[in-house]
Amino acid sequence: MTKPLLFRDLPRPNYTGGGILNLMSSLIRGRGGRSPHRPLNGLPPSAVRPYKKVVLFLLDGLGSKQLHRFIRSGKGRKFLALHPWQKITTACPATTAAVVTTLATGSSPAEHAILGWHLHLPDLGMDGTILPFVTRTDTPIAPPEFDLEKYLAIPAPLATIRGRRVLISQGDIPTSRTSMAQPWWTERRSFENLDGMLRQLRAFARSPGRATAYAYWPHYDTYCHAHGPEGRVPAIHLGEIDAFLGRAQKALAGTDTLLLVTADHGHMQTHTRIDLSRIPGFYDTLATLPSGDSRMVQCFIRPARVKEFLRLARSSPLLGAAACVPLSEILRSGILGPGKPHPALENRLGDYTLFAAPGHAFLYPPALTPYKKLKFGNHGGLSPDELEVPLFVVTP
Repeated sequence: MTKPLLFRDLPRPNYTGGGILNLMSSLIRGRGGRSPHRPLNGLPPSAVRPYKKVVLFLLDGLGSKQLHRFIRSGKGRKFLALHPWQKITTACPATTAAVVTTLATGSSPAEHAILGWHLHLPDLGMDGTILPFVTRTDTPIAPPEFDLEKYLAIPAPLATIRGRRVLISQGDIPTSRTSMAQPWWTERRSFENLDGMLRQLRAFARSPGRATAYAYWPHYDTYCHAHGPEGRVPAIHLGEIDAFLGRAQKALAGTDTLLLVTADHGHMQTHTRIDLSRIPGFYDTLATLPSGDSRMVQCFIRPARVKEFLRLARSSPLLGAAACVPLSEILRSGILGPGKPHPALENRLGDYTLFAAPGHAFLYPPALTPYKKLKFGNHGGLSPDELEVPLFVVTP
């Protein structure tokens, strides 16, 4: 008989001194700002304070397990295998939309309520893909005159950092609707490739005055999705990142710049796909389309269909493949982090959340959309593969 997956047995993010929220507290306090959260163990604000410049480089998708495997294979000789690193945890949900918001603000997911790639927005009557700011059928969420900054109402301890605050990212990310709803960035710089990022980092480090930069590279995550974190293509690209970081360290030499390198989440190698829309009767129990991510799915239930939903959640194919957790237990557990809950938090959380078992992922497509094949790498859930990420602290 298949054993149920229990929420209490799943790992948790660390918000008490060993996680990415604590890293942001150390950074914010060390740059003269104010954060309500505990600093990171091993990186007190005093260790960040002396430097003229600080660069926080985010490599999307690199879990500690992936990095360890890469280094053990004899690679990483330009940067990744040359410097010590510590293992920290990311936040929950372990997914880009939630964690880059934490990195861009210094607030926890409970405080900012950006809870996944797909976000339930009941006061707008839809589920949105929040970072590109489109609906699930790829139409704009709202017209240009819609005040997104006011609507999201995200607290931002990072805005209290003294001096220039520079966002460095690829293409139109720095000027996207969601990025522009973060007015605390004093400068926004764009690039198209790693050479372009290197030029931006060099220019930032050599600019006058004290400043803090957040630089983001997205493509390793893309390759992990397509090929799995154990795939050859992601490993080749990680080698390119290793060479880039080696060049970046040389470019920052002599500029009194502290370099912090981390990731927003790791990846789970996936072997089993469950399409929720193909479970007979499952969508009939829902009040609206599920939201979240492939390994942490928010489900919003029609009140008259709760018993049927729970029966399906505890039957094949979900039995053993998902922990089905009520909203009240999510809130009590603290997995979304400390701080004052965002006013929209409870409305954006599902009545029940499905956490995928190791090796599993969920699809939850809108009606009549093209069929999507299983991605070989997924994230968003609660496993060491997804939660544990590296942190490099490289002093001048």
